[in-house]
Amino acid sequence: MLVSEIDVISPVTLTECLTIISNKDKDSRLIAGGTDAVVRMKDGKWRPETWININGLRELRYIHEKEGEIHIGPLTTHTDIVHSTLLQEKADVLVQASREVGAIQMQNIGTIGGNIGTASPAGDTIPALFVLNAVLELSALNNKRLVPIEEFFIGPGRTVLKDNEMITKIIIQPQDENEIGIFQKLGPRKAQSISIVNVAISLLMGEGRQVLSGKIAFGSVAPTIIRAKKCESIMTLNPLTDELIQNIAKIAWKEVMPITDTRATAQYRRDMASALLERGLYRLIRRWENK
Repeated sequence: MLVSEIDVISPVTLTECLTIISNKDKDSRLIAGGTDAVVRMKDGKWRPETWININGLRELRYIHEKEGEIHIGPLTTHTDIVHSTLLQEKADVLVQASREVGAIQMQNIGTIGGNIGTASPAGDTIPALFVLNAVLELSALNNKRLVPIEEFFIGPGRTVLKDNEMITKIIIQPQDENEIGIFQKLGPRKAQSISIVNVAISLLMGEGRQVLSGKIAFGSVAPTIIRAKKCESIMTLNPLTDELIQNIAKIAWKEVMPITDTRATAQYRRDMASALLERGLYRLIRRWENK
């Protein structure tokens, strides 16, 4: 099938879009920024009969705070996120992650909903959303449901999203005043490559170096994004000394489950996951002590 042979429909309202995807007779797929779609089409994948272009649905592009939560529309671009004062103040780990999504041109057109929906284990914004306890609103024509992001992914490129559903909202919890976060990524070219390993960390701090609670999410080290639960549980036992940070990093080496592929070996990914976590924890502690 040639690209020129594929039909494109551009709904002007969300209701119209949901009506279209509820039609099970159509072989269709949503497209917004298209940063992943173009690559997949060139690879001979993602060749539906009809593309549903949702880029014009302005009602799905927003960032605002409501009743103690932050709501983000799925068509919000990475550039929108990077420049959002609200997210800089209350969800800086997501801002850092969006800043690492490809080059500036890709950030300008790529959307957070697309990054989630592609369901790549290497998706940069997804670990950040994990540590922000994100919940996704999935909408069909006649109903909606809320799904925690940790329950959304079931494998590489696979999600619980039904054929007649689309992501219509991302809900995250704002960071507390004594909560600090960081996103780190290892790739062959700075800010323009698929992650070999990435990690998002969020720490709720007490007095000194005491961690009251912590969340760690790794990307590109398993079939889906994973939480490093063993590392998280150890962080709260004692103040985060240099020795404890190094021990946590060693545990991360065992907790991740990477594979060998064309970009890196499993051994290298384990080593780098451990190193990124150690470096991230040191940087967070320095930032906390300099507050």
